Amino acid sequence: MQGWCCVGARHKACSLGTASASQNKFLIFSTKNLKNMMNFTKKVFLVGALAMLTASAGAQMRDRSAATLPSTTVASMMKAPKSVERATRLVSVKKAPADYGKEVDIVKENFAKMTTGSQDAPDYDTDLNDYEMYDNAWINMLADFTQTPGWGSHNAYSAGGAIYLEADNETQGQLNTPMLNVSRNSGICFLQFDARVPEDNEVVEQVVVEAAETYNMQPSWKFLGNTQLPQLTTDWQTYTIQFYEGGEYTLFNIVNYSAPVLIDNVRVFQVDQYVATPTPNPHKNYARVDDNTAKFDLSWSAVDGAESYVLNVYDKDANGKPQNYIQKDVEVKDNKFTVDNAVTGTIYYYTVSAKKGEHVSMPSVEVQVKGIVEPVLSVSSPINGDKYTAEWKNVGGAERYNYISYFKQEATEDCLMEVSKLNLVGMKYDSDDMEVEYSVDNPTSYTLDRGALADEVGQAGWTVKHYAIYKDALTIDAFWTVEAKSDAGLISPEMDLSKDNGKFRVKLRACAEYLPAYEAYPQAAVALFNYDEEKGDYVQSELIYAGDKNVNGDWKRYDCDFTTGTARSIVGIYGTWAPGNLYLSDVAIHQNYKKGDSFLNPFHYLNWLVPGTGETTSVEVTIPAKAYEREIYHQAQSVRVKAEGDQFSGATFLESRFSDLQKVGFCPLTNGVNDAKLNVSGATVSLAGNNIVVNNPQKAAVALYTLDGMLVASDNSCAEVVTLSATAHGKYVVKVGKQSVKLVF
Repeated sequence: MQGWCCVGARHKACSLGTASASQNKFLIFSTKNLKNMMNFTKKVFLVGALAMLTASAGAQMRDRSAATLPSTTVASMMKAPKSVERATRLVSVKKAPADYGKEVDIVKENFAKMTTGSQDAPDYDTDLNDYEMYDNAWINMLADFTQTPGWGSHNAYSAGGAIYLEADNETQGQLNTPMLNVSRNSGICFLQFDARVPEDNEVVEQVVVEAAETYNMQPSWKFLGNTQLPQLTTDWQTYTIQFYEGGEYTLFNIVNYSAPVLIDNVRVFQVDQYVATPTPNPHKNYARVDDNTAKFDLSWSAVDGAESYVLNVYDKDANGKPQNYIQKDVEVKDNKFTVDNAVTGTIYYYTVSAKKGEHVSMPSVEVQVKGIVEPVLSVSSPINGDKYTAEWKNVGGAERYNYISYFKQEATEDCLMEVSKLNLVGMKYDSDDMEVEYSVDNPTSYTLDRGALADEVGQAGWTVKHYAIYKDALTIDAFWTVEAKSDAGLISPEMDLSKDNGKFRVKLRACAEYLPAYEAYPQAAVALFNYDEEKGDYVQSELIYAGDKNVNGDWKRYDCDFTTGTARSIVGIYGTWAPGNLYLSDVAIHQNYKKGDSFLNPFHYLNWLVPGTGETTSVEVTIPAKAYEREIYHQAQSVRVKAEGDQFSGATFLESRFSDLQKVGFCPLTNGVNDAKLNVSGATVSLAGNNIVVNNPQKAAVALYTLDGMLVASDNSCAEVVTLSATAHGKYVVKVGKQSVKLVF
């Protein structure tokens, strides 16, 4: 999934980028009516603070009231496409920018107009800024003090031909350039400046330089990366920092912490290269070679006049330094290349340069390549009664697996098919240590960051982000979408929604928590994602707000009609709009079917299954009554979960594609029943004439169903012996407590 979306920031007009869905299902939505979402009083991008909000790989309980959020919303306005690694760096002295071509200045500022004060005794009495004249804190410096208008600063003072940025343990100094057009030459651009610490001051350990494309101060910005300077001393030093993917309205920002800094001779420039830098594309066709090896295709834009291209593919150590080159300085004649020696589960990066004669272009922006291969399933023990065993050889780099089973459901006549139905009331947590103690009328600010719904809700395979299980609802905490720029929602497994020309209806019952500070309720945004073969990912196709954004504190039913379903679709229901709780009690998906139409209905899902201790992992599956007399299929998926602290080689959560769909077999009914025993409860089911007799030592509730799920008879007396009468001969399921047995009567 390329892109992510969130309330408050992620696209133009309160939105960001494009949305799609695979590892995480994100969607596009707007928040133009939300209050107090934009605050430009502090001007630090704080990408690190935003990164701390990224959900960890494991499900953890989180408290929204204790969440550490950026001190400015500027950080929330930036999200780079996840495949691109922002390779901001101090320029190596081995090869200067001018070696690649002719340097072209975009802006130069020597602060000659700042005549008052001195470098070691700045002028604290002269205001460089006018906060009343300029309502944008990024453009607040008086034009009298710079060669070019449009600069911004904070805690900045004139220092006799330089600019002095004050900072201490409580405040930061800051200086940013005007918005500049650095879109030429693939957006490769450089910021250069002189810096030192004033005399008789401590050395400065923390000076951060960063850049962002602002799209002319739109609500969403593209972050171009940041870097921390080496320790500054009282000697002037010149620093040159390279950025990639600059645009037409890019600004550059210098921030100092804890101690003052002097800045002079700021320059932004680009290079007209002898041969242009190619634009790399995201990788495609990540596929298994074997259980430990993967291959993938790389491609990049063709460069006019280029005779060849130089390719490098590598991973990184914990400090972000390239290592383990699997392709190093490989000269390629075409603008594409297949890598076939990757270690599955390892995160790689690649850059490419163009070559013409003796000239080689600057390397392209780093593009991240991440993936893990899927397992190959087998059936080690075929269907025997209502059980079978699945098995696969463990995959290199996989630390968990997801496993899903389906039964084939076919329409026996033209009908409105219930493709999915979820009952979200009365659910339980998987862990015995977690009790369901909260309700809509007694909420909590704590949520789990990720999980999967139990099979018993009605359909297996649904996952959920930033949620809590209440006695009377599934709770989606939209705080994590609105404020923390994460996703919070309920996401379906892949479904075939292609019937009836892609038209289908999502039905849900919902209400929401009222937030007085926002004068708003969280809303339910229902999104459809379809698999794009070209992108190798799910891409958002439609978005509908339940009730046209009128979800409120009263339980109501809402219908959302979609028109673009495909054979590979995913549906997501997200909490949006205001940072509170969205409550769901049930969800259903309906679609018109013709006689003979069918779909695969998930009945069993294992989320984050721990691999077996040997070379293989196996799963014993019990087939539920609703899947009797149907064909059974299954798939599995590899999951990579590494330690959180290692951003270059381990902090990325990876899921493989699901394995190819494999048929397990046909689940038959037992012909008759002769004292069938339910192992856990100890109950037995037997025939006595025209009656079905249940010996029920656990005194559980007993029910008799047809194979289609119609209730024929029930007994909640908790008697030790229960007798049920079937109205006619046929195929039935007897359910005792949570266990069931099939029979032909």
